[in-house]
Amino acid sequence: MDNNPKDLAKVALVVQPGFVPLDVAVPQQVFGRWPDHLAASRPDGAPYELTLVSPASAQGPLVPREAAPLDRLDTADTVIVAGVEDPTAPPDAELVERLRGAYDRGSRMVSICTGAFALAAAGILDGRSATTHWHWAGRLRDRYPSVTVREAELYVEDTGVFTSAGVLAGTDLCLHLLRLDHGQATANAMARFLVSPPHREGGQAQFIESVPPSGDSDITAVITWILQHLDEPLTLESVGRHSHMSTRTLRRRFRTATGTSVMSWVAGQRVARARVLLETTRLGVDDIAHRCGFGSAESLRVHFTALTRSSPSRYRRTFAD
Repeated sequence: MDNNPKDLAKVALVVQPGFVPLDVAVPQQVFGRWPDHLAASRPDGAPYELTLVSPASAQGPLVPREAAPLDRLDTADTVIVAGVEDPTAPPDAELVERLRGAYDRGSRMVSICTGAFALAAAGILDGRSATTHWHWAGRLRDRYPSVTVREAELYVEDTGVFTSAGVLAGTDLCLHLLRLDHGQATANAMARFLVSPPHREGGQAQFIESVPPSGDSDITAVITWILQHLDEPLTLESVGRHSHMSTRTLRRRFRTATGTSVMSWVAGQRVARARVLLETTRLGVDDIAHRCGFGSAESLRVHFTALTRSSPSRYRRTFAD
């Protein structure tokens, strides 16, 4: 199937049990019935025909009454799988089979947030890069080790398969697909209608809240101490001296508890503190750099951009009160 606009008119949006309402609402707005003024701006009107599709197991007051059975996936050119509250629950067996069939026929496959778990269950993400909500990224990686999980990114495209991060990143992906199909002007018009921020590229980082480790009380104590001394010069050796561990032992136990190295974690926490100060204060970048232990504004910019894919000034414009 050629991925040109006329081939992508039929869109099937999959609604599973326990779906996330916003994951359904955004694709409905972008690929469903357009408001008259937007449709009138195109010679052929609205470019998509969207159908909500749901397995028979999806029950409850929030499930759309107009949802069609799963066999509608057999004729869809683009299949979008909305996220669910608990992606660890096994997806409907018929849904997995129909998703695989749609993929094998050449449909464009898309997931919003935790919808990636259903694509992975169908084997569609095997050998591919993908993303999902950062909170569930570790589960996706552990359950489907053949998938390269890129949890830092807003959305990922890998040879015709598209996955997005949590909730609002689905808006970025939907606008990206609209731009691919019908150009930047059409995507911009839809973004204005959605009152959406300017388009964010998929490579921008998700803004991930730090989750403290557990299970090793000694490492937890080390982490507490580090957080109390972030504004000071910290090295592996100085942290090791405080913790009364050799640097080799500290490296091993810290990585086991957190999944990363000591100094990478320190840099991440310094950036996290800088984010808070950028959001909530009017401090200059130089002051923030010193309060977070970077030593210079240039060092802050380098680390901040590496971890968030955004400069401190751009981040402040987007997130400051």
